Amino acid sequence: MASGGQSQTEESACSTQATMAALVDARVVECATKLFLVQGISSVKMTDIADDAGVGVATLYRHFSTKAAIATDVASVLWQHLEDSYEELVASDAYQQLDGAGQLKLLLDLYCTEHLYRPGFASFIDELDRLIMEGAVSEESVSAYAQVLARPYAHYQKAYELGRSDGSIGRQTDFALFYRSLAHALLSVASKLSRGEVLPSDDFSGAATHDELACLVDMAIRSLDVRG
Repeated sequence: MASGGQSQTEESACSTQATMAALVDARVVECATKLFLVQGISSVKMTDIADDAGVGVATLYRHFSTKAAIATDVASVLWQHLEDSYEELVASDAYQQLDGAGQLKLLLDLYCTEHLYRPGFASFIDELDRLIMEGAVSEESVSAYAQVLARPYAHYQKAYELGRSDGSIGRQTDFALFYRSLAHALLSVASKLSRGEVLPSDDFSGAATHDELACLVDMAIRSLDVRG
């Protein structure tokens, strides 16, 4: 009986430790998100994250071995938030009543609104991409991150296939290629806009920032020969 009681106590202690560790991880990622989006990854120090999260630097390093590891988790959480928004959208009656072309347009608008219009997001993703290319992120973390990135595709593909079957999308295309090309183009434009005006001809003032992304979405939708 004593042995069994001790085992239960140990299991309870392990469960409590795991819960506390998860809370620390979540707090660190939350604080790092704010810092990275405002300052960029390279400008933020591990001590900055520890101070903002209210944990010791040694504790921070026990949970995350590198700043790149934190950045990857931040990106995964941000993309997961987008996926949650997609899930809420596609479950709505208003969305279900749209034809395929309308659903596709709404998905793209949500992507721009939730992420690309968010200050610092595009620059953060661009910087994280460079860290991954430099090998600063473990293969395991990159694989997990890629899986999160892949989740929204199913919503877009389903909308496209509905559009082809209901006649609202007239053009047959390699949709996987269309999706990748548009996603990269939107993120690239958003990254350019986030850097601010470089040339005299640049005009990112006021609504112009949103207009460029909206124009790109509109061109992409029109390329599918949307009808009605």
